[in-house]
Amino acid sequence: MINGADEMEKVVGIYLHIPFCLQKCLYCDFNSYSGILGRQGEYTAALCREISGFEDGCQADSIYFGGGTPTLLHTENIADIMDAVRKKFVLCSDCEITMECNPGTADKKRMEDLRRLGINRLSIGMQSSADQELKKLGRIHCMDETIQCVRDARSAGFSNLSLDLMYGLPDQSIAAWEETLEAAAELAPEHLSCYALKVEEGTPFAKMQLNLPEDDIVREMYDLAFEKLEDAGYLRYEISNFAKPGKESRHNLKYWNCDDFIGFGAGAYSCIHGRRFANVSEISRYIQHCADEERFIYQEKLNRDAQMSEFMFLGLRTEKGADLEEFEKRFDVKAEMVFAGPLKKYRQSGLICQEEKRVFLRKDMFFVSNLILADFLL
Repeated sequence: MINGADEMEKVVGIYLHIPFCLQKCLYCDFNSYSGILGRQGEYTAALCREISGFEDGCQADSIYFGGGTPTLLHTENIADIMDAVRKKFVLCSDCEITMECNPGTADKKRMEDLRRLGINRLSIGMQSSADQELKKLGRIHCMDETIQCVRDARSAGFSNLSLDLMYGLPDQSIAAWEETLEAAAELAPEHLSCYALKVEEGTPFAKMQLNLPEDDIVREMYDLAFEKLEDAGYLRYEISNFAKPGKESRHNLKYWNCDDFIGFGAGAYSCIHGRRFANVSEISRYIQHCADEERFIYQEKLNRDAQMSEFMFLGLRTEKGADLEEFEKRFDVKAEMVFAGPLKKYRQSGLICQEEKRVFLRKDMFFVSNLILADFLL
């Protein structure tokens, strides 16, 4: 059982996995399922049992309902989950509580209920402003529903919204991507995530003949996103994420800063002081074993080299870069000693810059960052 609040950072993030969907998207390889909404009651009960087995007293400043489509859960199930969390965790007064929401799955009344339960941030799966592109992705909403979703959220009192966008789609042109960026900015969310389509094994897309844009076109699309969103007042704070000042996703920053987080639900991951845990993904097995050790797919302890590499690798994905002082504090050694080779190499080439105690990628290197970050794996 994952216990030991004393082992964790003082403030943690909580991830809650909700695996229900109305329809599985053609590109999706997440642990989500359609046609099983009738099991949400027993799944909620299992999720609450898993949470109740955690040791009391940890403080949390972010909660994230991911999926799947969490807004498909009945209000009473969401209330039960939030009650279970509040009984086991001390929530910070400004705790960021995010719920993923697909357009068409929550109206204004529903969103008012979410606000009443403490949800204060929505991440809306817009993906594209072009209905034809949405259809090709297997999405079940249209752009008009995205617009209505944002309007309902604002009317219900949400002052912190994020939109997810995708580029590099089948048959997508740069002009079509620009229209999506402009439409998204016009909706004025506080946060935007822009992800390049990746065709994953096991998905319907992997079995289809797709006319995907060439790599250089996808690179142009990424650069266009940075340009257009910066002009609209959004700051890129991570490779794929943009926010109005002060509206960065607190929960996602937990991952990139290598801070502790605990995941509950089928297929959820946790990381506590370099110890990794993952729950079983299959719903029936999770429900059966949610309160015992058999719910884990694996448990591992990252060695020190792996933790140092991860700190640098994830930190360099962000606009602020890797904090060298924090590195030395955590590992009792200077990053310049551990990573002398790659730091010297990329400083000399100008691909990595340094200001005071932070090292960061040159702005035009973010899209090809993996080629650089690979050198920081020990």
